[in-house]
Amino acid sequence: MKSTRFLNYIVILLLTIGFTACKKYGIEVPDGYDDASQNPNNSSIDTNMANIDRSGYAKARIFPGLVDQSEPRVKDAKFTLDLNFTSQTYENLRIRTAPQPKYSTGYYAAPGELVKLIVPAGVNGLYIQIGGHTDNLSGKVPLLRDPVIFTKQQLYPGVNYMRNIYGGTVYIFATFAHTTPVEFTISGACVSPDFILDVDTHDSWKAKVLASKVPWLELRSKRVVFLVPRDKIVSQFTNATEPLLNIAEPLALWNTVFDQDFNGWMGLSDNAANPLDRSPQGQWRGVLDIQLTNGYGHSGSPNSPEFVGLNDSEWFSSFTSATRLKTSINTWGSYHEFGHNCQQSSVWSWSTLGETTNNLFSFKVAKRINANYSTLHPAVTSGFPLAIAYASTAGTKNFDSDVAMNDPGTGPFMKMTPFIQIFELYGYGAMTKLYTEGRYAQRLANNDLDKHDFVYEKLSEYCNVDLIPFFEAWGILVSPQSQAKIGAKYPILTKQIWTYNPLNKTGGTANIVFTNSVVSVSSPAQEGSFAALVDNNLTTYYHSQYSNPTPAQTFPFTFILSAGANIPIKGMYFNGRAGGNRAGDAKEIDIFSSRDNVNYTFVGTTILPNTANRFEYLFPNGNINAKFYKVIVKSGYSTNPYVVFAEMNLIKP
Repeated sequence: MKSTRFLNYIVILLLTIGFTACKKYGIEVPDGYDDASQNPNNSSIDTNMANIDRSGYAKARIFPGLVDQSEPRVKDAKFTLDLNFTSQTYENLRIRTAPQPKYSTGYYAAPGELVKLIVPAGVNGLYIQIGGHTDNLSGKVPLLRDPVIFTKQQLYPGVNYMRNIYGGTVYIFATFAHTTPVEFTISGACVSPDFILDVDTHDSWKAKVLASKVPWLELRSKRVVFLVPRDKIVSQFTNATEPLLNIAEPLALWNTVFDQDFNGWMGLSDNAANPLDRSPQGQWRGVLDIQLTNGYGHSGSPNSPEFVGLNDSEWFSSFTSATRLKTSINTWGSYHEFGHNCQQSSVWSWSTLGETTNNLFSFKVAKRINANYSTLHPAVTSGFPLAIAYASTAGTKNFDSDVAMNDPGTGPFMKMTPFIQIFELYGYGAMTKLYTEGRYAQRLANNDLDKHDFVYEKLSEYCNVDLIPFFEAWGILVSPQSQAKIGAKYPILTKQIWTYNPLNKTGGTANIVFTNSVVSVSSPAQEGSFAALVDNNLTTYYHSQYSNPTPAQTFPFTFILSAGANIPIKGMYFNGRAGGNRAGDAKEIDIFSSRDNVNYTFVGTTILPNTANRFEYLFPNGNINAKFYKVIVKSGYSTNPYVVFAEMNLIKP
């Protein structure tokens, strides 16, 4: 009995402990799972189309503008988009940014008004964005508009609602392709008086613009889209200098620029066999804004690839002036910013070319339309001659760090010069070679020297000549390994093409004279000089250290000579010191050759005569194509610890 009562006591105690352990401690989890989403409970979706959120009216009135109530709002309007694109990303192209699968709808949402969009069943992976001005101005002082004035949200099959208190152009984004066109139904938005090349006529479009109260519209073609303010379009219709009489003309010219001078020049086309060579499936876009995150105009970024310019007449005219586009006058800025988007900085456009390689596209356009390079930018006419003078100067140079090449005003233009010289003399396809090879490169560059090597190798391959003299003249450092690789495949450049002036099409025809020189000797000259070895003067000489020489300053002596480039060399000749003193005559020597002054190949051994007469050693296996030659003097004709030569030089074929 006692044991039964004790057992009952234990059971009651355990149940009490169990109930005590389950108390709530102030935390309620209704379904057993904590909701960390921070979404409000029992929330509802705003579906009242009559409700207008006017909280942003004051700011929207400043920018991007209000929409008059008299402007019709559509109800159950249909529009169809072809979303069957080929994914082509900036990572594939290895450029800074590329167009996204972003689709213009032709509609504009009024500030604070609800837009209803019906997506067909089974269509997923879409987003809607209201607002084409995507610069985030957070931290800018003073602010001319609110920092963020666009909104973006995911779409689902069925009915979707969205509003933006600032209003804006309506876009659809696709995360993957849809093989059949998609028909959408939209309500609550206004029709944007966009112009679509090869669809609209100027007169019908002009009538739509004049009748519309929508503040922004798009100029659209297959390759490029510009978001511009309606009021500037209206003013341009009657502009005294260049009235806008046919909007199709500048837009068609822009379409050609991107088709041939950007996409095409980079080696891209719509139907290329390899997807890496296909054009971006979206359109390049330019946007005008009242305030920018950076500068007067800026290029895009991977997440926002639009080029953005300040909303003024200069940028607007660069979009809409056929005269500018037909002459390349005052188009530099737009090509400059779009060019930034296209730089292959991860493969070959090295760190000091940030404001250089983006501008090469301006020259491609000018070449195609036969425009005068001198009119492209004032600094072209001043920078190119300065650059040519720099390249023509003898001595050690460094393209990337020399003060002369890094002046803030002329430096970027000086650095364009070697590229334009190659394009003009060997063809503008050299740029296509760089971009195409850049897309196919097995690995990205680790540093600027890798990029130097890439440009040197690919341009040499394109030109079918070893361009090392050209790169040396410009002070563009190239690795010995890269030099050896190209030198073994192509003949050396023979003309001084770095003196060619693209502005007047002159120069660059003089022959290159490769001068033999002494690179180093293991013993200093106690009498005479190193230069005496290659001066073709038998009365001068080199005499090694004879007063207390160190072990490194006596036998075996090492001499390294340079031919000036990797060129054919037939042999070497030697002269002992003139006169009757034979005490320093060398006897047994070994000869080696190298293309890079690092890796040497044995050529042969010979015995020099104990005289002052010229002795020629012709290479036993014929001409050797190399730049560096090492002579090791193993012994002399006396026991003296020194050596004397009047001449030690190379024999050219």
